[in-house]
Order: sequence, then C-alpha cells, then structure tokens
Amino acid sequence: MTRWISVRTGARVLPVLFLAALCDCGSGTAIEGGGLADSGGVAGAGGANTDGEGTGSKTAHGSLGAAGAGGIGGGVGSGTSTSSGGSAACDHYFDAQHYRCGGPALPAAEISRIRSRFQQVCANEFALPGSGITEASLESCASALAASPCQLPAGPPIACNFHGTLSGGAACTDNVQCASGQCQGTQTFSPEGPMAPVTCGTCAPAVAVGQVCAQGGVSAGCPQAAVCITADTMAADPTYSCVATTQGDLGATCDDLSALCKVGLYCSAGTCALLGGAGAACGDGGTGSGDPGGCEAPLGCGDPPSTCHSGSAGASCVMDQECAAGFGCVPTAPCASMGQVVRIGCSTSGQCAAITWAAAGQPCSDLVQCLVGTCDFGNGFFPVSQASDGSLVQGTCPTVVPDGQPCTVASTCDTFAQCFQGACALLDGVACN
Repeated sequence: MTRWISVRTGARVLPVLFLAALCDCGSGTAIEGGGLADSGGVAGAGGANTDGEGTGSKTAHGSLGAAGAGGIGGGVGSGTSTSSGGSAACDHYFDAQHYRCGGPALPAAEISRIRSRFQQVCANEFALPGSGITEASLESCASALAASPCQLPAGPPIACNFHGTLSGGAACTDNVQCASGQCQGTQTFSPEGPMAPVTCGTCAPAVAVGQVCAQGGVSAGCPQAAVCITADTMAADPTYSCVATTQGDLGATCDDLSALCKVGLYCSAGTCALLGGAGAACGDGGTGSGDPGGCEAPLGCGDPPSTCHSGSAGASCVMDQECAAGFGCVPTAPCASMGQVVRIGCSTSGQCAAITWAAAGQPCSDLVQCLVGTCDFGNGFFPVSQASDGSLVQGTCPTVVPDGQPCTVASTCDTFAQCFQGACALLDGVACN
C-alpha cells in the first residue's frame, strides 16, 4: 500500500515504481514514500514503469500507488461513522477517507464488512518489520486528511508519507518499511497490466536532500519531507535530486511539487489560499495549469474553470467528487463529435446520478457498480463503458476470489486483498524476509 499520482499537464515524469494502494482523493503529484490503502477493493499491486511526457519547469519522481478494483472515487459511506472496536487511529483514518467527501456510497452493511477487513490490514501494517506506521503516525495522517479537501493535486499530506527503518537492500513487503519509502520489485507490469502476482521486494537505497535520487535506471528514495525533482525537463536523461519540501502559510508561494501549502490550504495559481465554500471559484492549480481542487470537503471542483459544488441528481459534472454522497458522475449521450473535448467516457460532460450496487455475477454499468471489483464490460484491459452512440454498456461484476484461494493477475481478490504469490491475501499479511 502506498501513495498515488496523476501526471500533471506540462510535466515530465521519470519511469516510476507502482505499489498497491487505493485512495478516494483525486489526482496528485508524488511525494516520496508510502501510506495506507483506502478501501474500494484491491485487484492487485506491484511495480510498473510508466512515462508521462510533456514540458515544464520541474518534475517529481517517486514511488506511487495504483488504484485497484473499486477504483478512485468519492466518499463511500454516509451518515455517522461507527467504531470497529479496533485501533482508534485505524478507525480515524478509515473515517477520514470515507465520510468527508461525496460520490458513490457503499451500503452500510458493506462499509461495516470492509471496515473490519481494514482493521486487520492496519494491524498487519503495524506489525511489519521496520514499519513507519504506528498509532501516533497514523493518527497524525488521519487528522491531516480530515482537514483536507476531497481533491489533492499535490498528493496526500506529508504526515501520510510513511517511511520505515529498513536500509537499502533489505527484504520488504511494503514501502512503509523502508527508510527510502520505496519497496521495489514487488511486481512487473506491461502496457496491458500486471504480468505476475505480487511478491516480496527489496528496499531501495535512501539518499539525503541535495543528493541524486534518479538518473537512468538508478533510483533511490528521498527523506519523508522531500521530493525527487528535476528542473531539466528537456534533457534526454535528466538528473533528479532530492529537494526539501516546504509547507507555506496563507499567501505563500507554492507549486504543488516542493513548495506545498499547509493542511487546509490550496495552491491557487502559485499562491497558498483558503479552501473555497459553495459557489467559490476553483481549479486554477498550483501554477495556473488547471489542477482540480481548492474546495472545502465535501465539495468538489470540476473541469476548470469551475466552482465548488456538490450536485444531486441531474447536476452537471465530469468527476464523482462533484456529486453528493450516494451519487456518481455518469457520462451523458451522445459521444463527443470531432473537435469537441472528451471529459468523461466518450462524452463532453456527465450528470450526477444515484448509484446502486451489484454483487458478483450480477449485471453492472456506470449506474450499477460492483460491491467488490470493477465492472467487466468484456472489451479489454482499458474498459469502455459507453457504446459508440453514447449509451451505457452493461457488463458483469467479477467473481471474487476468497482470501487464501489460488489466484492469477486476472483475478479479483476481495476488498483490501491482493494476489500475493499466487493466492489472495489481505494486504501486508506476509512479512518478507
């Protein structure tokens, strides 16, 4: 389990290592290190190399997380949270992820079920050798998330960037064990997806601020409050170095890379600003590039320029975070014509609609989502949920492989589980050595 990234327009990102994770928090730029998984289901985990091409002044490079089954969405619970009776910090983290934002809302019974599973994963994290996740560090992360907006262009708060104590070369299961914040080699990917189940990895070496963290095929991890960046984005083989991050107060200069804003603020066109309330302008980004965000939870910000809102049935949207709890953003027919901008599915826009849920083997679509896993539309690794005329395609919810049963990279394991060395297992249930 670790962090996630969405490559920002105008930046070039070096090939990076993917590890298991889920989060409901929208797009973000990588900050070195790892963190706990969010719920929504995990289909698998592991390492992949990917390039993001473009131009810009600075680029972050770091270990990332990829959404598994269930995908990235808004809040998946509504109403008042219920303690699991386990770790208070784990409950607080779960609540911070699932009760502060809008979007599709899982049924109460499913929330209770996956909360119990998350508590076990949380206990696994605590028990991993060298783990940087403790009750205190997780509580700090949960508190920071609770004060954060639903969309995080700069990634999760620094408090959620967990680093462990294991040195480079040590066997690892998760990023959070390594002093570098990077557990490498857990899985290999092709452009079509994972090539093998998750397995044990090795901690990358850790380097200090000012030292080289990436060049060519060499990669190392920066300290918790640092990011791996290059200013030479035009070079064929740029050198990346660890740069200390700052957290600016209201009015400070920011870029959503190394110059961040304190929790509760948003980098608006290069200046740290207060989060907006309903109707406030949003989405001008760290350098005016149009990163979504800048709204108080549970409000969302759509395709910029936009305003902070939380839509009910029929409201215009391009992403789930713009919709109230229990609603999702569904593309509206017809598909975009030549010259039009596709913003969701094959359409120029979507509408907030009530989301219902289906179990394994039942029909599903953008309006009827799967309790575990993602809807199988039968059209390849990159699923298409709309027909050529813009109408919604109907698929089938995947079979869920129980914990402990054999699996392949094509299998769907249960929520907070992954296919580890050929069997579905709760995340971080095996301590590699």
